[in-house]
Amino acid sequence: MMTMVAFHGDAALKAQAMERLRRHIAADSFVYFPAWENGQANVIGAVMEADDTPGFAERLGYPVALAETLPILVNGFRPKAEAERFAWAWLERTPVGADLTRIVSQLVLDLLASAELAALTGKHPDVERGRLAIMALHRAAIDGDEPDRKTWKAARMAAVAATDALGEAALDRRAGQVIEAAAWPASMRTVLRDTLNGLGTFELYLALSRIGWTDQDESRVFHIRDQAEKDGYKAEFSGLDRVLAILDADHPALAGQFRLRLERMEASNERYRSIGWKAIELMERAAVDAAPVPAQ
Repeated sequence: MMTMVAFHGDAALKAQAMERLRRHIAADSFVYFPAWENGQANVIGAVMEADDTPGFAERLGYPVALAETLPILVNGFRPKAEAERFAWAWLERTPVGADLTRIVSQLVLDLLASAELAALTGKHPDVERGRLAIMALHRAAIDGDEPDRKTWKAARMAAVAATDALGEAALDRRAGQVIEAAAWPASMRTVLRDTLNGLGTFELYLALSRIGWTDQDESRVFHIRDQAEKDGYKAEFSGLDRVLAILDADHPALAGQFRLRLERMEASNERYRSIGWKAIELMERAAVDAAPVPAQ
């Protein structure tokens, strides 16, 4: 496994990255997406002055899977001022010279240890075996014993087969897909992003199922909104306010459920925020772990 050293040990490189981000925040040209367009930039674009995630990773010494995930972590913070605070903290709290090699696998392990994910996979022995096997591979990588490509592929194929055997149970399949997404080495560009998105989607669908919200409810709201736009109904409102005004007027029971749905969707961002702060804490810890022990 290639060693990833934060900012390549160069404090001036960190200072330059932070200054570029600071300028966009101060000019109110920091955005969630896209990375770089018309003078506006997200965290990647602010540093690179281009839409270049691999370049961001290479330039600053972050694992590419970590850089690939950074924009969606920032996207979990609302309002924008909180997103800016997190993006600034990411650069500021990454220690110059920290060994970031193990961070991706550590974060994947954290995601796979989700209690709600484990509760569901535990009902399906093959899926649970896959979860535990893939966790063991990431632990081996953290310990410096990186599994070879053949071992990763075997674990991945077993996870895919276990998911396929679940049939049409949507929530169970989403859990299985989280395991599949994690069945790649930390060097794979999308492993962390896909595992995080998969778990986020699984947890959201689980939360929605607990309030009785269904795909049919989702479709019903879409068609109600679409018809209202064609008819010009409640045109004095816009966006989400218009949807709520229509539902309150004509479908009060559905309106109540829809508000619960909105609450659960907002709460789902907590997964992204928590893993973001966890990443920063692990990077800070990596610097301590890598520091030489003072002579006695």
